[in-house]
Amino acid sequence: MDGNVCVQSLLDVKDVHLRNFARPVQAVSLSPEYKTDRTYLSGGLAGQLILTVGGGQGRSTSTTTGTAVAAASGWLGSIGLGISSGKDTVLHSGEGTISSIKWSLSGKYVAWLNEYGIKFMRSNLHLDSTNSDGAWQRIGHYDRPHTEEWETMASVWKGRVEWIDERAIETDDAKKTSDDALNMPASVSKKAMERLIVGWGGTIWIIHVHHGTSDVGRLVHDKPFGRAEVTKM
Repeated sequence: MDGNVCVQSLLDVKDVHLRNFARPVQAVSLSPEYKTDRTYLSGGLAGQLILTVGGGQGRSTSTTTGTAVAAASGWLGSIGLGISSGKDTVLHSGEGTISSIKWSLSGKYVAWLNEYGIKFMRSNLHLDSTNSDGAWQRIGHYDRPHTEEWETMASVWKGRVEWIDERAIETDDAKKTSDDALNMPASVSKKAMERLIVGWGGTIWIIHVHHGTSDVGRLVHDKPFGRAEVTKM
């Protein structure tokens, strides 16, 4: 809540990154490939979904303009002696407190909750060259229920988002799903989507996120970077 985000390796005590966003942070999600891409998402009371890339190992940095750290970094950079302190990009803003952020198990998608509802975005991971413009494109949104109770509690309730690990499902269920998938077209088989469960206030959603396709003959409602649909509520 103090605005600091600290990421530390469990294997290397020197591999630590501390960043001060100068505003309360309530949710952080590391890239599934953080070890190599040094990327994570964060959000909080300011209502901004922020993508942070880079940042020196074992270094503390601040995103507050005008601070000594920012000034020194900028001055050193102007004479070619600066060191990378990371880069922040606001991917989305203006819809109230962000309470939860989750990167999908494949790394292809990101889901986050704010006071308006749940949103989905295609990440920059596992995109081929023909679909590179899909990085950080929004692919879906579902509004929260509009009831008197929600109007009062939206800023207080903290939603939970969990992507479903299909490998953890009971063997019998997995076998049945596998048998059913054999009878489905490849475009709608389980490998073509990921699922997540959302618990928020008195509401539970199960949502399917369908992988995008660049095939020329794809259905009109299929988006090249993916699409999300609520299957149970």
